[in-house]
Amino acid sequence: MDEMEEELKCPVCGSFFREPIILPCTHNICQACARNILVQTPDAESPQSSRASGSGVSDYDYLDLDKMSLYSEADSGYGSYGGFVSTPTTPCQKSPNGVRVFPPSAPHPQPEHHLLPQPGSLPPIPRNSCITCPQCHRSLILDERGLRGFPKNRVLEGVVDRYQQSKAAALKCQLCEKSPKEATVMCEQCDVFYCDPCRLRCHPPRGPLAKHRLVPPAQGRISRRASPRKTSTCTEHELENLSMYCVQCKMPVCYQCLEEGKHGTHEVKALGAMWKLHKVVRDQISHCTVKLRQTTGLMEYCMEVIKENDPSGFLQISDALIRRVHVTEGQWGKGTLTPRMNSDFDLTLDSGPLLQTIHQLDFVQMKVAWFTFDPASAHQDIVLSNDNLTVSCNSYDDRVVMGNSAFSRGVHYWEMTVDRYDNHPDPAFGVARADVLKDVMLGKDDKAWAMYVDNNRSWFMHNNSHTNRTDGGIGKGATIGILLDFTRGILIFLINDEQQGPVAFEALEGVYYPAISLNRNVQITLHTGLPIPDFYTTGEADPTGSVC
Repeated sequence: MDEMEEELKCPVCGSFFREPIILPCTHNICQACARNILVQTPDAESPQSSRASGSGVSDYDYLDLDKMSLYSEADSGYGSYGGFVSTPTTPCQKSPNGVRVFPPSAPHPQPEHHLLPQPGSLPPIPRNSCITCPQCHRSLILDERGLRGFPKNRVLEGVVDRYQQSKAAALKCQLCEKSPKEATVMCEQCDVFYCDPCRLRCHPPRGPLAKHRLVPPAQGRISRRASPRKTSTCTEHELENLSMYCVQCKMPVCYQCLEEGKHGTHEVKALGAMWKLHKVVRDQISHCTVKLRQTTGLMEYCMEVIKENDPSGFLQISDALIRRVHVTEGQWGKGTLTPRMNSDFDLTLDSGPLLQTIHQLDFVQMKVAWFTFDPASAHQDIVLSNDNLTVSCNSYDDRVVMGNSAFSRGVHYWEMTVDRYDNHPDPAFGVARADVLKDVMLGKDDKAWAMYVDNNRSWFMHNNSHTNRTDGGIGKGATIGILLDFTRGILIFLINDEQQGPVAFEALEGVYYPAISLNRNVQITLHTGLPIPDFYTTGEADPTGSVC
C-alpha cells in the first residue's frame, strides 16, 4: 500500500487529508487548507453571474483563468495576483508540495444582515472570496455558503484512517522465539530489529559489536530501502569482481573469464563504459518508473474505495475516479520504452572534434576569478558578513546583491552554499547588468538571467518569463554552481555538482555581474576562485541537459 500514499496527501499542506472536501473540478483538499488559500476579490471583479448558486457544487462557475489564475502558464510556481488585488505585504508561504499559499487579504466589512457564527465555529468566509484549485488551477468565487457548499469526501477520509492505522503497526523483534515483542532498535550492520531483551542477550555493547550503529526502528526501515548496492562477483569465479563486458554474449565477465573461459576470443569492453552507454535510457526508465508508481498508487486507492460501504459517499467520487482510470489506461497505450541507441554499441572514437577543440583552447580565458559581494550594489535590506562573502536579508521580499567584479570574456565558475533555509523560500542565482532592479526577484526584469529554486524544483527566468521547470530542489547545505562561458555565450546552473536542467541561456554577450536575490528565510555563502568543473572541461554541455 506504500504506492498509494501520495493519493492520500493534500496538495497544499503535503500531509494526509484531514476533513477533505471535493472541489467542482473533482480534486480534493483539506478544509483547513481551503480556508488558507482563499483570496478575496474586489466587488468589481465578482458579478453575481459568476458566483456560485443553486443546490449543488456543479452550479459553480469557473472564472476566466487569464484574469484569476494565481499561476503563470508555465506553472512557474511564482505566484502573482494578476492585478486584481494589491500586492500582499506579508510573505507568501509554500507547502511541502510546492504550492504557494497566500495569506488572505483583510476581510471587507460584513453586511449588517450577515448571520452570526455559532459559538465555537470558525469565522465566516469574507464575501467575494475566490479559491483556486492547487492542482488544475481552475478558479471560482464562493457563494454565500462558503466552503460549506463543497461536499465532504467521506470515502477518502475513511481510506486515510485505515492507511494510517496500517502504517502505525509496530515493527517486531526478529529474534523473539514465540510472541515477537515490539522492536526498539535496529542494527544497521547486522540488519536486524531487536527488542530490548534480545538486544542485551544477542547484541551486547562490547567487543566488535560496540562499533555497530543502532538506530530507531522507523529509521532502520528507511535505511534498509536505501542500502547501497553491493559489488557484483563472477558466478564462475567467486573471488573475482565483474569488471568487463562481453559484447558477443552481452553479459558482464571477470578477468579470469577472459584468460581461462569461453570469452577469451570474444570482443570485450570496459564495464564502466558499457554501463554509461546503457544509461542513456535512464530518463525514459525514470519516466516510466514514476508513471508506474503513480498508476499503482491510483489502483491501490481504487481498491480501498471499493471496500467502502457508504453508497452516497462512493457515488460522489465514482465518476471522477473512473475518468482518472480511463485517462491513465490511455497514457500507457501511447508508446513503449525504446532505447535511444543502436544495437551495435559502436564506441569508435572520432578524434576530429577533440583535435579541433585542443587547437581552439585559450588557457587565459580559463583563469579563475576571485570576487566578493559588493555592498555598494546591494539593496538596503541586504546584510553582508564574513568579509562580504556571506549574505542574508532583513526583508520578507526578494532583494538583490551583485558581485564586485564584472565579466565580459572567458569561462567563469563560482558556487554558493546554503547556510540557512527556512519555510521553503526560492532564492534566485545568476548574472545581471549593472542597472538591474534591486527590489524584486532576480530575473523579473530584462537585466538579469537567473535560476530560482525551492525545495522541490527550479525554473529559469529572464524578463519575467519562466521556463524549463526541473525537478530537484535545495535545502540547508546545498551547493549551487553557476558556469558562465563567453566562448559559447551560454549560462549553465548546477545543484550539488549535477547540471540542473538544460543550458539555461544562450547568446550572452556584453558585461555581466554575478548576482543573487533572496529574502530573510535564506543565508548564502559565496565561493570563488574555483576551477571549471570536470564535466565541462572533459566534455561539452548538451542543450538537452546532458554531457557528451
